[in-house]
Amino acid sequence: MDSKVIREIKVKIQDYQHYGIVLLSLSSFLYLGTVIPFAGKDTADAVVCGSASLAGLGFTALMYYQAKRLKKRLQEYQ
Repeated sequence: MDSKVIREIKVKIQDYQHYGIVLLSLSSFLYLGTVIPFAGKDTADAVVCGSASLAGLGFTALMYYQAKRLKKRLQEYQ
């Protein structure tokens, strides 16, 4: 296997992990928006924040799944 391809796979793994960290941070921030009470917040705001938080967690899982899949591919090539 070419070292250029291996390097590209390693970069993609790092990118997917970084995307996962950012999405996890965003999801936790949105979850705090649903949990912490404040004046003027209605049910629709909580539903939107909760849904966005769950969607972010789903995309986080997808990013880590892709990183894990690429790690397996990298081990096969080496």
